[in-house]
This record gives sequence, structure tokens and C-alpha cells, in this order.
Amino acid sequence: MEKWNQSYGFLLGKVLQKMETNFVEGLSPFEINARQYGVLLFIEGNPYSSQKDISENLQIDRTTMVSHIDHLEGLGYVERTRNPNDRRSYSLLITDKGKDVLDSRWEFLINTELEVLAPLSDQEKQLLKELLIKVWTTL
Repeated sequence: MEKWNQSYGFLLGKVLQKMETNFVEGLSPFEINARQYGVLLFIEGNPYSSQKDISENLQIDRTTMVSHIDHLEGLGYVERTRNPNDRRSYSLLITDKGKDVLDSRWEFLINTELEVLAPLSDQEKQLLKELLIKVWTTL
């Protein structure tokens, strides 16, 4: 077995690279990338979250998070409102336009993942998901 085949990071990275490359093509008309789509998903499921909450939960650098939110707000996908409990922070909500992006691309995302994971059985896909969640939640 070659050394590159023994690296979890390399193998995970290559699978991610293929998924993201395919998914980004479907996001390009909406002017967002896969990470920004993930931010929209988080805001939809956690309305009124702060940028700090999103940054911590998705493990995205705070400075990078500010630029993602600025971009999403500029496109009209999210809106910032002052947090009544902390005037130094903003609460974020997804707009109807942002929800439309999520809804229109969700099936495309699932199909992209299934295409890349096609060599696995349904049981193997479920096990992979469980293992990845287990690793991620302990980081």
C-alpha cells in the first residue's frame, strides 16, 4: 500500500474536494460557496444566532465569518438585527430569498453527495456519517 493511501486526512480531503467541486458548480448562479451555504443552513435552523454562535458551532474563524455574513447580507440572503440583550452584537435571520436558495439547492446537495458516495451501500453511508459526526463532535 502506498503512503498516500494510509493518510486519513488526504483521503477525506480528496472526497471533500470532489463533493465541494461538484456542489460549487450548482451554487455559482447564487454567488455563494459551500461554506456560505452551510452558514445559511445553520441560520435557518437557529434563527437569531449571533455571528459568534455560528462561528463557534461551525468552527469558522470569526474574521472569516464576518466576511461570509457581509457577503450573504449583500446578496439579500440574511439580515442583521441588533441584539436587544447585547448592543455590541447582531442577531441573524435568513430572508425569504435566502430560504429560496436553500430549498432550491438542497436536493442538488444530496444528489452530489450520493453521487460521490455511490460505491458505498446505504448501510456503509450511514456508518460513515455516524463516524464523522462522532469525530467532529469531539473536536
